[in-house]
Amino acid sequence: MLGISENVSYLSDAWPGRGLTYLIFPLERDPILVHPSGETVPETWVENVRLYNWETYEHLGDSLTVGVNEVQRALMDLGIGSGAIGIEQGWEHFLGTPLRYEMMVVGEKTTTALKNRLAGYELKNASPLLVLARSVKTEGEVVAMRKVNRIARVGLEAFERNLKPGLTEVQLSSRIEHEIVTQGVMKFRAGHVVACAFVASGPSTAEAYNYVVGNTKRKMRRGELVMLELDVVADGYSSDTTRTFVVGKPNKRQRVLLEAVLDSESSAIADIRPGVNAAEIARRSMEVIQKHGLSDYLVHRLGHGIGVAVHEPIPALHVESNDLLKPGMVHSVEPGIYSQKFGGIRIEDDILDTESGTEYLSNFPRIQE
Repeated sequence: MLGISENVSYLSDAWPGRGLTYLIFPLERDPILVHPSGETVPETWVENVRLYNWETYEHLGDSLTVGVNEVQRALMDLGIGSGAIGIEQGWEHFLGTPLRYEMMVVGEKTTTALKNRLAGYELKNASPLLVLARSVKTEGEVVAMRKVNRIARVGLEAFERNLKPGLTEVQLSSRIEHEIVTQGVMKFRAGHVVACAFVASGPSTAEAYNYVVGNTKRKMRRGELVMLELDVVADGYSSDTTRTFVVGKPNKRQRVLLEAVLDSESSAIADIRPGVNAAEIARRSMEVIQKHGLSDYLVHRLGHGIGVAVHEPIPALHVESNDLLKPGMVHSVEPGIYSQKFGGIRIEDDILDTESGTEYLSNFPRIQE
């Protein structure tokens, strides 16, 4: 039984608006989606959708109590009066919802209410199982991730097209987000799209490995580096890409640095094959940076999993990782170097691991022509 929106989306394709939705997913019976009546029902393949009304103009409601009661009724209707039920416990990292500014999560109050209301059941922590299952994508998920990356490309194109002196970081960010959301719905026919474009320019690129640098009123200047960290979610599936371009054309020094980071990324991706340890790929990336004499400027890991969350725990592309890369995994590869001397440069792409190697899901020029 699931209540966290990204897991509900993972198993039912329903991307809830606020996070007040529960999914009961029996092994041998059809699932039931328990959804608040005050929210539009998201698209889902689940046929049995139960609506619960937790507040009216006459009565001050309690979404937690009413929702949990409806879960209990659904279990009884399924003929499940006892036994083990997997729930999410200790889940502290959440993907936002289409509502963006407000979401509900399964916290201690919800877990306690479920335990009290479902006292006749054995509640087990299903979080580790979900993390493992989400690490390898189904064919349908791969389709969804190709789609969200096509939508994200709209933003990368807008970034390159609008990279002009005199424009502020926040103006560029808003243009990128506007085009992604508009074209994502109108052209690519996504139901809901959320776009977060973080633009850092000039000296602030040296700190652009931190959250959240950029999107200020600073005006971009000709000849300086500008980094776009772009996170897009379309119908519950995420993309995570970064490009570092120059306002105008890169000078010789900038070109050398950009090509070094690109060499690191492409060399690491070229070495990916089924069964390779993620740590080996991370070391390969570091070795290339070292070859270019830039290892003093490394700060972060090489990559992370991507799916119904922007940052999935598996696989972790890090020199201390024990994860093995498998066909069906989707992850970032994002080498970066950062210094107060020259600024920051990161190139990030979303990669699908296959039986024969890899597929770039984010297909857009990595450095300027």
